[in-house]
Amino acid sequence: MRLAAPFMLWLAAAAPAAGQVCEASISGKPGEVIATLDSGARGPVSVMWSVERREGVGEETDHFARPGLMLDFSVAGGDGGLVPSRAVVSVTRYSDPELGRAPEMSEVSVRAAPKGSGVIVWIGNEPAKGEAALVKRLKEVWPDELAVEVVAAGGDVLAGSVFDLSVLPDVQTMARQAAAKCGR
Repeated sequence: MRLAAPFMLWLAAAAPAAGQVCEASISGKPGEVIATLDSGARGPVSVMWSVERREGVGEETDHFARPGLMLDFSVAGGDGGLVPSRAVVSVTRYSDPELGRAPEMSEVSVRAAPKGSGVIVWIGNEPAKGEAALVKRLKEVWPDELAVEVVAAGGDVLAGSVFDLSVLPDVQTMARQAAAKCGR
């Protein structure tokens, strides 16, 4: 056991250095950009973008807030190109004793419409397939704009947001600035 003690001390000291991760963020007009770096990377290894909604565009109702959007990217090549790896469309619903219960998420659908492309639709409580289809579409053709709506079974729009995706070059710049906060 005495022989193992120095090895365990060395392992405890070396492990954090080998696996250091730095996350840094920058906020601006496009939203918040978080770059994640590991100890061996020269630049970000992943980037998360909390996309800002277009101001004054979209709607909400008593039971639903305007949807939100977060996009994760892997970083490709030395130029820092961003490749979509995950999309999260956040839908917030409210129940209020005076207004009654909000519709269940299983009773609404979410429609994501990248500008210039077909609409992707999924059931509100089953986002995995729809969000994966959205990522696939974003990899194929990056749109300038994305509209997201929450729709009732009867077709009424309960909430909606529009996101400006044309600012992706600004997001790349913000990712580099965030990485610089980590000393890279």
